[in-house]
Amino acid sequence: MNRHEIHHAIKRNRWKPEATRIMSYSTATIVSLALQCAPTVAPETVAAIVHTESRGHVFALNVNGGRQPRRQSSAAAAAATAKRYVAAGYSVDLGLGQINSRNMRWLGLTWETVFDPCINIAALGRVLTQNYNSVKAGRDPQSALRIALSIYNTGSQSRGFRNGYVAKVVGNAGIADMQVSYTSTASQPIAQSTADLQAIIVAENAAQQAPPRPAPPPRWNLFERAAYERETKTLANNGRGST
Repeated sequence: MNRHEIHHAIKRNRWKPEATRIMSYSTATIVSLALQCAPTVAPETVAAIVHTESRGHVFALNVNGGRQPRRQSSAAAAAATAKRYVAAGYSVDLGLGQINSRNMRWLGLTWETVFDPCINIAALGRVLTQNYNSVKAGRDPQSALRIALSIYNTGSQSRGFRNGYVAKVVGNAGIADMQVSYTSTASQPIAQSTADLQAIIVAENAAQQAPPRPAPPPRWNLFERAAYERETKTLANNGRGST
C-alpha cells in the first residue's frame, strides 16, 4: 500500500457511519506508513512505538494530568477535544505517535494536520531521529536507540528506562518483527541488546543532583532562616530532599 492508497482509504473511511469511523491501524499498515513517511527510521521501530503509544488508534488522545476523554471518532472531533484541554492549561498527546501538543509548533504541525496519519508518523520519525542524533556519539547504535526512546517518552535519558517505557517498546518490536518479513536499510530496527545501560542512568542522575546546600542560617536570623526552611520544604516536595 503506497501513500496515495493510504490516503484514499482514509478518505473513504470518513464517509462511513459514525460508529465505524473510530480507526485503528494494523501493524502492516503502520509499517507501510513508516516506509512512506518516516524513511530514516526502521519501520519495525516506528510500529513498536505506535503500538506502545496509541495501539494504532489514529485519533488517540492522552491528557497529561487530566481526565481522559472518550475515544474520538474523527480528526475534527479529536482536534476540537484536544484544543479544549490545551485552552484549559493541559498538554495533550496526539495521534498515532502521541505527539505532544507543546511540540506542534517546532514540528510545523497544526490542528488540521496533526491527526493525518502520514504527517503524525513523520513527526514521530523527526523527534526520534533528533533524539538519536543527540546521544549517538560514543555509543553503540542499540544503546543510543534505547536512550532516544527514553527521551521520546519522558525528555530524560533515564526515566524512560525506570518507568518501563523502553522495555515496552522493545517488547512490542517483537510483535512488529513477527508481522513483517523485511527490514529497512535506512536504519537499524530494535534488536536484543546486552549493553549495560546502568552507567547511563547513574551518569544522568549524578548530573542532575543539586550541589550541596550551605548550612542553615542561625536561628536568630529569622528572615533568612524562614527562607531556608521554605526552600527545604519545596525541595522535599519535589522529591529532591536536602543534603
